[in-house]
Amino acid sequence: MTPSWSGWKHYPKGGRGNIDAPIGPGLYEVRRANDGALFSFDVVENLAMALAALQTRPKRLGWFGRRGEAVTPELEYRYYPTRSWEQARLAGDHILSRRESWFSRAA
Repeated sequence: MTPSWSGWKHYPKGGRGNIDAPIGPGLYEVRRANDGALFSFDVVENLAMALAALQTRPKRLGWFGRRGEAVTPELEYRYYPTRSWEQARLAGDHILSRRESWFSRAA
C-alpha cells in the first residue's frame, strides 16, 4: 500500500483537543478553513508531536506586553505518513518543486 494524504481534519482551537496523527515521520499541511490559504507546511520526524506543538496564535505583544484581541483562525490539517525521515524529505522536496513549477506556469 502506498502512502497518501489523509483527509482534511479540523484543527482544535488553541491547540487544545485531540489531534489524530501517527507517531512517525512524514509531512503535514495546515490551511485556513474559510479560504484554503496555506498556514503551515513542514517535513517532520514525528507528525503527532509537530502538529500538537504548532503555534497558531500571533506572537506579537502590544505595548508594555499587553495583548490585544488575538483572533485564532479556523484551521484544518492533513498529513502524509512515510516510513523514514529520508522518504519524508524526498516527498517534501518533490511537492515543493511541483508547486514552484505550477506557480511559474500560472504567472
